Amino acid sequence: MVTINDIARLAHVDKGAVSRTLRNHRDAQRLRPETRERILRIAAELGYQPNQLASSTRTGIVRSLALIGHFLTSTLYFSAAQIISGILSESTKQGYGVKMYDSVDLKKAFAEIVGNRIRYVLSLCPERPAREEQARFCRENGIQIVYLYEHAVGEYPAVNIDNLAASSLLVRHLAERGHRRIALLCVPHKEDLYSYVRERHEGYFRSMEELGLPVDPDLVSCSDDVEAAVARMLAYPPEKRPTAFYGISDNQVMRAQRVAVRLGFHLPEDLAMVGFGNNEASKLAVASITTVEEEFFRRGELAVKILFGDRNGLPPMIHGTCLIPPSLIVRESSGICPESRSSGGGKGKAGKSAFRNA
Repeated sequence: MVTINDIARLAHVDKGAVSRTLRNHRDAQRLRPETRERILRIAAELGYQPNQLASSTRTGIVRSLALIGHFLTSTLYFSAAQIISGILSESTKQGYGVKMYDSVDLKKAFAEIVGNRIRYVLSLCPERPAREEQARFCRENGIQIVYLYEHAVGEYPAVNIDNLAASSLLVRHLAERGHRRIALLCVPHKEDLYSYVRERHEGYFRSMEELGLPVDPDLVSCSDDVEAAVARMLAYPPEKRPTAFYGISDNQVMRAQRVAVRLGFHLPEDLAMVGFGNNEASKLAVASITTVEEEFFRRGELAVKILFGDRNGLPPMIHGTCLIPPSLIVRESSGICPESRSSGGGKGKAGKSAFRNA
C-alpha cells in the first residue's frame, strides 16, 4: 500500500508537504508550484488513495460537499445537468466527493448534512424561500454555501451570468441587422420570484432606450401563453408587425418559431429571433437559434472554487454575486431585417458587438 512517506521520499520533501498538498491545504501554497506538481504527479503515478474514513475521524474534516436541488426527471433541466458536470469536475480536482440531497424535504437534508459533518454546500434551488432557508441553516451551523442560480443571499455568494449585459448583446445584434420593431417575449414575473426574469425584461427596455429604438407596448408580452402572444403580434399590419423577437429563453423562441411557420412566415427571411440558453435543442430549431451562452458548466466549476476560497482568475463579484461575462452565439435565426434588405441597408446605427459564431 502506497503511503505519504513513499511519496515524500520520491519527491524529496517531508511528509508534511505531501499531506498539505494532497489535502489542498492553504499552507500548500507556500510551496513552489513545481514542487506541488511533482508531489501530485508522483502520487498519481503510484496510485495513491487516501484513507478518507481515517482522515475524517482523526481531523473531523469530511472531504465531501453537499449539493441541494430538486432532482426529479421533470425538473432536472439541461442547465442543471451541465452545472452538476462542472461541480463534479472541479470537486474531483479539489479532492472532494459530492453528496446530493433533494430540496423537497429541506429539514431532512439539513439533518443529514449536519450528521455527516459536511461543511460545504452548493445550492441548485432558484426559489427565494428555499434559498433563504438554506442561508439560515448554514449561518446557524457555521457552514459555507454558494448558490448556482440567481444572486447572493446575505453573506453567501452566488454564480450567475450578467443578464443585463447579455440583453444588450442580443438587442444590439438585432439592431445591427436593421431591426427596429423588436418584440419582447417574457413570462409572468410572479411577485418577483426569479431575478433573471426581471433582469432580462429590464435589459430589453434599457437596451432599446440606449439604442434609440421605440418600444411598442403591443409588442411586449409577459405571458405563459407564448403561442397566443406571437400569433397576436404577427396578425398586425406590416407597418406595426415585429420584424424580430427577443425571448428570455430559447424554449420561448422555439415555440415562437412554430407559430410563425404555421402562419406562413419564412425563417429567418421574414422574422429574426434571439434567446438565452444555448441548449442542444437550440441548434435543431426550425432556424438554429442565435442565443446567449449561459456558461452552466463553468458556473459549477467556479462555485466549487469560491466555496473553497479560491478567487484566482474569477470574474468580478458584484454585491456578492460572481457575474460571468456573456457571449453571443450567432446562428441563422437572427436574419437581416427584410425592410433593410429592400432599402439596400444591412446594418442599423448600433456599434459593432463582439460575438462568436457557432
